[in-house]
Amino acid sequence: METMFSLKTFLAFVVSVSTICQANVKVYRQPGDLIIGGLVPIHFFNDTIRKCGETRDLGALRRVEGIAYAVSKINNDSGILDGITLGYEIYDTCSSTSETLKNALNFIPSLRERDDVIGVVGPQRSSSSLQATTLLGIYNISLISFLSTSDELSNSNRYPYFLRTVPPDKFQVSVITDMLIEYDWKYVAFLYSDDTYGKTAEAEFSMQADANDICIGYTRSIVAGATDYGDVMKDLLSLKKKSLVSVVIIFTQFEQAAGIFEAAGEADVAGDFIWIGSDGWGNYGLQPVGDNHESVLGAFTIVPQAGTHPLFNQYFEEIQRNSTNPWLPEYYARCNCEFVDERPEPPYESIVIDSVEVFARGLDNMITHECGQDVNKTQCLNFLLKNRRLLRDYLLEVTFTSESNGQVSFTTDGDSKGRYVIRNLGLMGDGTEFRFENVGTWSESEDESIQPLDIGHIDWYVTNTTDPSTYTDRAIPKSVCSDPCKPLEVMRVDLLSSCCWSCEVCADDEIIVDDRCVSCFHRENQTYNWPNEELTQCQPLDFVQLIDKVENALLLVIAILGIIVELVIAFLYVKNREKRLIKASSRELGYIILVGIFLTYLSAVLYCSPPNHVVCVLRRILPSIGSSFIYVSLLTMTVRLYRIFSAGKKTRKRPSFISPKSQVILTMTISLAPLIWGIVWIIIDPPAVNVIEPTSTRQYIELMCEVSTEHRVGQLCWDVFIVLQCCYFAIKTRNLPANYNQTRFIAFSVFSTLIVYIAFAPAFFTSQESTQQDLYSALGNIIQPSVVLVLIFAVRIYAIYRVKEEDQKIITTRPSMKRSEESDSGGRGSSNQPHSPVRTISTHVLSNGSSKSFNDLCTQTIEAEFDSDRIYKYTNGSSKAILSSSASIELEVEEDGYEVHENERNGENGAKDENHNNSAPLSAYV
Repeated sequence: METMFSLKTFLAFVVSVSTICQANVKVYRQPGDLIIGGLVPIHFFNDTIRKCGETRDLGALRRVEGIAYAVSKINNDSGILDGITLGYEIYDTCSSTSETLKNALNFIPSLRERDDVIGVVGPQRSSSSLQATTLLGIYNISLISFLSTSDELSNSNRYPYFLRTVPPDKFQVSVITDMLIEYDWKYVAFLYSDDTYGKTAEAEFSMQADANDICIGYTRSIVAGATDYGDVMKDLLSLKKKSLVSVVIIFTQFEQAAGIFEAAGEADVAGDFIWIGSDGWGNYGLQPVGDNHESVLGAFTIVPQAGTHPLFNQYFEEIQRNSTNPWLPEYYARCNCEFVDERPEPPYESIVIDSVEVFARGLDNMITHECGQDVNKTQCLNFLLKNRRLLRDYLLEVTFTSESNGQVSFTTDGDSKGRYVIRNLGLMGDGTEFRFENVGTWSESEDESIQPLDIGHIDWYVTNTTDPSTYTDRAIPKSVCSDPCKPLEVMRVDLLSSCCWSCEVCADDEIIVDDRCVSCFHRENQTYNWPNEELTQCQPLDFVQLIDKVENALLLVIAILGIIVELVIAFLYVKNREKRLIKASSRELGYIILVGIFLTYLSAVLYCSPPNHVVCVLRRILPSIGSSFIYVSLLTMTVRLYRIFSAGKKTRKRPSFISPKSQVILTMTISLAPLIWGIVWIIIDPPAVNVIEPTSTRQYIELMCEVSTEHRVGQLCWDVFIVLQCCYFAIKTRNLPANYNQTRFIAFSVFSTLIVYIAFAPAFFTSQESTQQDLYSALGNIIQPSVVLVLIFAVRIYAIYRVKEEDQKIITTRPSMKRSEESDSGGRGSSNQPHSPVRTISTHVLSNGSSKSFNDLCTQTIEAEFDSDRIYKYTNGSSKAILSSSASIELEVEEDGYEVHENERNGENGAKDENHNNSAPLSAYV
């Protein structure tokens, strides 16, 4: 009690001071037995000069007159407050908390000349109502607001004397939430005023948004008198670039909304946003929009339901010239005409009228129950004024049907039932008039089966153009952070916002389980399945190898047939190893080539076989060894021939290292290189069997021998190097006589091999499937040995069995004798003069399986001697041989050179030359 007494004493001092300062304060007053106070914003507040500024629109004046009309109506109604008249005192709050509090001091009983204030209607703003009800509640004076909607005022413990004839903001937030759900807007921005009205709404909206999976992408509080609206607009535009946000909720007072729209107009955001406004600025119609209609076109406002009072408009027109309203001259001065509602807004004067009627009905009920008929008027009035606390209880129990707004009643917290009108700013008439039109309603209902939201057709104006003529009926715009994922896609939700996500396609081996990608592969036990088309379950897969494919399995058959044919030819080759045709073909190197052919065919079989550790090891070694045995041997043959014929041009000395033993050792030594290379890489990169997992285009499992690229490239480079060397020396020996056309077969073999490398190497390295790589490897390891087997060995075996023995002689002669006599006159020489017999020899040579004439013999001269008086001179250009007497010779190809044998001498008559019947062998190295 001491605290209350001190507070009242302090307030008395404040009022005494403010009374002096408010000597010229305007008040709209009418006397009566009981006074109903009024706190209505008539002017805006100028934050710069901290005083009341320009007048509001005509709606403010109508609310003031609404109090006067309601009091007059009640006083003229004998059925209510019979014998007691009501009066009023109305003050201008200037939309300011400080002005509201200052004017509320005028209603404190102890500071008035007469204690006659029974209650107060107003203020309009929630922040002002908080201050006013806190002050007046000390004196148990009830306050009924007609537009204060803050949820904070629903706390009846803190504000027991506050009531309102409009619903609290929690219902207004529910309207906004239901609209977002109706249009599937999941991602929005929320701007709110930095006061009780905005903060409580922001808290309520956050709870309702979370409950309905709606995300707030951007939120910002705006203080009174803010100047950073340009920054707000930059933030909104930045958010729109990063998402598909279109909806911006503005839960602010008039001034903040006007600042936002001014910035929107400057940023030229016409068609970019859908604005949803609360009644804090929606109550003022087009006034906060200003001249920014294009940028705000399509905006929604949520305002309390307020119907038009059937008789008020007539009353308002009648009192315009005769009213004692002190603010009336200001409107005349501004308008200089009859009152025209140039900025239409909801008729909130009907709610003001309902608020006054609540006081009247509560007082009437209290008088009826508390005063009775035996108490005189003076005693009853004194009782009413002394028991304002009791009046509050009677006010909460008031229920009646308003002439404009239907049923009026209160909850225990002093709140009214939620009823709203949804308004939409659109183009009217010829497309040049902007106006808010009612497009829907929202009504609180205890029956959950009844949908509270009822909204009709909407014209959407979200577009990138600012030309009103292009606005047409469009689909509902989106306001989401991310578009919904397509079928068979999975959402990866952003950790910072559940409404933002990225859509990802599951990997080829994954199915979708609970919006997650789950692999069908179990690599730990090498179990591989594959998703079905719907990605709902895994289906088993089988391992597939080269041999499993019908067309590729033929390679295995061909490779095995190649091995069989090679073994048969090798058997026949060894069997006939003493035949002159075999001996003349470097048979020891032939053995090595046959081994290489076998290994190469075997490599083809390995490439057609399922990979395992042993197969992978052999795949690394056998192909390169087999290839080396073949082509190093062929290289050795061609180099040997090249060296022999090159040496014959310079010297009669036998070249070194051309014996069979030397050639075999050289070949085997060189062939060790790929073996060493393979062993080194086996140590560096041990062979392993890898599983090639399925893909969308290859829905089967493959096993692959893991081989490093370095190993393959090194092996390929070696093979290509040897083959190129063979090609080089094949070209160098291309002019050898037909007797030595084995070089031509070698050339054809190596050139064919080079073509195989050129054809298959690119396909091998660019192939993405291991079976295809095995296919190319197997095919290459079949073609290479087959060419060599046919050209180097098959023709010899054919010649041995299909060519007559006499046609296999290396050189066969059919001599015819011609004598050339030298004389001074150019005639034949005397028989007494020794002459060198000259014979034209028709020669047939079988070299490496071919027969050619002597004319094809080498270009260089071959000289051979039996003794000092006999010279055999063969010249390709003359096709002549200079012999002693007549003789036949045989040039036999041996491993260590070419032996020239003198056969028995034959004259033209067939007689034997007895002087030369003892022939001696001679070796001439070509």
